Amino acid sequence: MPASLASHGALVHPHQMEIQDFNLYALVIDARRPEAYSDDHIPGAVNVPVVAARSSTLPSQPASPAVAEPALALPYELADHVKPLASDDLVLVYCDRGGLDSEVWARPLRAAGLRVDVLGGGWVNYRRWVDAGLTVLPRALSFRHLIAPPVSGLCRVLGVLAQQGQQVLDISELAGQRFVPGLTLRCDSPPSQAAFETQLLERLRRFDPDLPVWVRLGPAPLDGLALPPALREAIERCESVRLEVPLAERARAWFERMQSMKTSLAAMIEALGTSALPPSPAHIQQWDSLGQAGHTLDALAGIIDGYIDPTNTVCDAVPPGRVVRLPSLETDAVVQTVRDWLSGEPSAAPVG
Repeated sequence: MPASLASHGALVHPHQMEIQDFNLYALVIDARRPEAYSDDHIPGAVNVPVVAARSSTLPSQPASPAVAEPALALPYELADHVKPLASDDLVLVYCDRGGLDSEVWARPLRAAGLRVDVLGGGWVNYRRWVDAGLTVLPRALSFRHLIAPPVSGLCRVLGVLAQQGQQVLDISELAGQRFVPGLTLRCDSPPSQAAFETQLLERLRRFDPDLPVWVRLGPAPLDGLALPPALREAIERCESVRLEVPLAERARAWFERMQSMKTSLAAMIEALGTSALPPSPAHIQQWDSLGQAGHTLDALAGIIDGYIDPTNTVCDAVPPGRVVRLPSLETDAVVQTVRDWLSGEPSAAPVG
């Protein structure tokens, strides 16, 4: 590992909470109630609420062939998670009651011969660590903001950048904008603010500060979500790359994405019609008519030209930066275009 990356990782690391990196634990147990777990949890954690111990226990039994007979009974849900573990596996337990609930699980797990860490300070300490990390890391990284209206092929561009060894932060994806990346629709399932921040930090702390981070952030506001102030300021200050793609190519790429998601034109129009800023009834009728006549690409081009672009003028407010023109969104064409523009950025030279 490069020294710069190691030192950067030390800026925000679970060691600051006196535990190991999360991916070193074979099992992470969230002992809180299900509703708290659903709102946010440590990445990879499984929810085993302590309240389950009152209603479901098993007789004492080996957690796995590799560990000793436990002295205390384990709830059925906990025993199931423990069975695959080896005696040298690490387990992390956390709760939101100052460690009281964590110890309920930690004691029988230790009796079973497992190595168990308890998160000191519990959930409050974890959230404090997340907040601090989202203040520190955006100021330590170098960002490049990829700007384009929704359905401009940014998914393909990000994929190629990642294949070229570049660092990519897809905020639109983390915000749950999957139906139309760049727009939040009612059919999407955005995360809670806390879960959004957890995922942001998990991405940011893996990046190398010596290389740029290519960011996709849709032009429309994140419905119900807010960017951490330090990250928002860093993106506002960073260099931008504006992508320009012909309308016909955008419509074709959108159609291919809809096919891969098994989404019909009618379902897409319905989703747009229930958005916070719906199209006019006349527009909806026009697109419906084109679709029923078999002109799906024309309908999608009409949606882009008559609705998506006019309602996403935030792009125009971003300071002008480098413009990259993508004449085609075919894979080979995108790969070549990305290589050409990366060649002009020494710090972003392709890896491999």
